[in-house]
Amino acid sequence: MVNEMAEDPSILGAPSGTPESISEMDAIKANIVEQLISCGVKFPIESKKELMEIYPYGTPIKCRYKGKETSIHDLIPQIDDSLFPIKTPGDAAAALLSRCEVGQK
Repeated sequence: MVNEMAEDPSILGAPSGTPESISEMDAIKANIVEQLISCGVKFPIESKKELMEIYPYGTPIKCRYKGKETSIHDLIPQIDDSLFPIKTPGDAAAALLSRCEVGQK
């Protein structure tokens, strides 16, 4: 019984595509960190408004939100206010992708 559970990809409701999706999200996070550093973005980022200026409308970075492909710019209003101020590029990447769905294709 234990072996069957270990091989079942749906344990805890995880769809079978979750590991690939997590690695894709990690790659996007790494890309965001690299972009923020290379562009010399100043930290802390104090507000959603500041973050929207960094990632304006039409930003090509996308993820799935409520089952639809969505630009991260459009997700900024959904970021939890408690995440501000954002102090590091890594924190910015995590905040930007905090509303993205993992394993939902």
